[in-house]
Amino acid sequence: MPKAKLIKSKALMQGFIASDYSDRFSEGAKQLAEWLKDGKLHDEETVTEGFSNIPDAFLGLFKGENKGKQLIKV
Repeated sequence: MPKAKLIKSKALMQGFIASDYSDRFSEGAKQLAEWLKDGKLHDEETVTEGFSNIPDAFLGLFKGENKGKQLIKV
């Protein structure tokens, strides 16, 4: 969003830095462990096979063609 639109709409743009919450790490770890145990966390990955397909897999990252982690199986 261009700066002028932020000012005009009185919007706030703020980044997220994990280290800002380092004092709550144990709380987060406990919650994540609970979600993992309850099956509420799911991981996804895209596996591309073949060394020759590395360039296409890499370029696909910029097009959003992968789900989760992009892996290359050689």
